[in-house]
Amino acid sequence: MKKYLLLFLSFSYLEGKIDTKKALDYDTWLQTFGEVINLFENFYYKEIDPINSMPLAIKAFAEQDPHTTYLNEKACAELNEKMSGEFCGIGVALPGENKKNEEFLPIIEIIPGGPAEKAGLKAGDKIIQIDNDIIKGLELEEIMPKLRGEKGTKVAIKIMRAPLQDPLTIEVMRDIVKEEIVLAYFFQEHKVYYLLLSIFGEKSDTLVKKIIEKAIHKNARGLIIDLRNNTGGLFDSALEIAALFLPKGSPVVSIKKRDGSLASEWKTKHTPMTLPSTMPIFIVVNNYTASSSEILSGVLQSYAHQKNQLNVFVIGEETFGKGSIQEVIPVGNKGAVKLTTGLYYLPDGKCIQGKGIIPDFVIEQRTPPTETMQWLSKSYGKESALHGHIKQDDRTSNTKTDTSKQNSEKKNLEEMPWKERREEILSNDYHIQNTLNLINLFHAGRTHYEKETKNHVKMIDFIKKQHVIDVPIKLEEVKLN
Repeated sequence: MKKYLLLFLSFSYLEGKIDTKKALDYDTWLQTFGEVINLFENFYYKEIDPINSMPLAIKAFAEQDPHTTYLNEKACAELNEKMSGEFCGIGVALPGENKKNEEFLPIIEIIPGGPAEKAGLKAGDKIIQIDNDIIKGLELEEIMPKLRGEKGTKVAIKIMRAPLQDPLTIEVMRDIVKEEIVLAYFFQEHKVYYLLLSIFGEKSDTLVKKIIEKAIHKNARGLIIDLRNNTGGLFDSALEIAALFLPKGSPVVSIKKRDGSLASEWKTKHTPMTLPSTMPIFIVVNNYTASSSEILSGVLQSYAHQKNQLNVFVIGEETFGKGSIQEVIPVGNKGAVKLTTGLYYLPDGKCIQGKGIIPDFVIEQRTPPTETMQWLSKSYGKESALHGHIKQDDRTSNTKTDTSKQNSEKKNLEEMPWKERREEILSNDYHIQNTLNLINLFHAGRTHYEKETKNHVKMIDFIKKQHVIDVPIKLEEVKLN
């Protein structure tokens, strides 16, 4: 038999992990696989090297869920670049997967100050072609290398942009892109500090610690940590941030095996910071808050509710709902498998897979989204929208608006430099405005209604009674005759 068949047959008996019946079943299919390879090598109309098809065959088997895949040598290098927070490309955030039958690939977000922003690409643009390659039929792993390349090289991006009918071609000069975006501000009028973390990188815990220290030194009334659109990043970084708040040795997250038994558990390893009881911390999330950022917000929310000692509150929109964990495991030929090894559980026993974190204060962003952004949110803004998404039980088996004014304001914003534009948007951000109001209500409750706010749950109830935006108002009819 051909060498390809003998190579695969050997896997059936590795370390005695496969029972006899399964081994026979594997051997039957692997023999068929070897026969198919043999046919193509000897009788296909043109000469091919079957070895070149092996990565595709492995990849086809590996993609059992949206987050599990086979990574070749190049993909491994790109993943390492991404985790370092710096790479060479155009600077756009794309969906976690791409459906082969889609005509386009949407841009979820533009990385500030990057080549794409400088060239004029925008969030919501739909990529239909990269240089001479049409997007339809390509997977994300095939698309990404086309966007990345050497610094100083150009790439032509053809897009569809609402409300234009005809496609636009925008030429982008590749450059070094820093994916980790960090912004910090002090709202002087309110005595509140603000920190934006776009992704968890190697220094994220240090940045959180620094802004907490500044807030304590300034006797701030509150701290806002903005995790909106934070799709995760380094898992260890989220654990280190959690350790700033929780007692040493506190369980943070656990992974369960297929049979539901405990596989592993992570606990905090450091002594936490001493936080003043008068300084609440509000974590702002939305439906693009995912993975490690969901772990952090969910863990702190869990301890705040259970222990009544942690003044941490979650505000915003229900999060993405990625409750699975992946490990990158090296395999032969300098490749790796990014493998979903389990679902993670918060300290209160909850698993958020496909569900997300429900904020203590659910507040939808007020700015009316464009039709394109509504579609983006519906199609890509939730784990449950992904094709083949993991389910928790899988293991056992008309307000009118002045549009002319809006368009004018939008145009003015787009003409500003990114940092200035971000500050302008932030100063009018509905989530942040409401968070400042909630911080004021927190202090009013602590100062004047001590009995009604003596623990965390009571504080939430108190604030909700005072904060009537985005919650149903109870009505009682009054008879006047």
